[in-house]
Amino acid sequence: MFRSSFFLRLVSLTFFILLIGLASQVCAQENTFTYKDFSLSLPEGWSTQEIPQGSEKELIGSLKSDKISATTVLVFCYSSWLHSYSSVRIVGLKTIAASYPKGQEMLKKPTKMKTNGGYTAAVEFWKGAVDAGGLIVFLRSPMGIMETKPGWILMLGFTPDSSGDQLEEDFVKMIQSAK
Repeated sequence: MFRSSFFLRLVSLTFFILLIGLASQVCAQENTFTYKDFSLSLPEGWSTQEIPQGSEKELIGSLKSDKISATTVLVFCYSSWLHSYSSVRIVGLKTIAASYPKGQEMLKKPTKMKTNGGYTAAVEFWKGAVDAGGLIVFLRSPMGIMETKPGWILMLGFTPDSSGDQLEEDFVKMIQSAK
């Protein structure tokens, strides 16, 4: 009787430990964006969302914030040997210009930082204006570029101007977490 009680407790404890391990893996997976040999840890309140049909093939991820209203970060990968930091930056700048037809301005010049995975990333911050039903609305867009194993990664964020500081903080955390 003592043995069977001990055995049942041991099995229950083992099952409990496995269950906690699986739960922590699920939580960790929900907070990570992965593409091939590249990953980002997502700050609290961020998750991945479906990439819209018909998007360009370089769009590899769409991230959204549940805590910062109307905020997304798009992740692109340019893997051709033809690409360089300059060419990817030009793509990013053209996207920002197209997104803000009423004008755009650089808020912070490119700053280099090292990521947890040893990549060197360049991050800059932009503000732009769009016409929203006859009103001029200002948005902010951080842009990050880094060369990784899968290719050149371009990250572009979009948020209302009033949430720009919050997005900037989360964006830098994502960039720094890149492995």
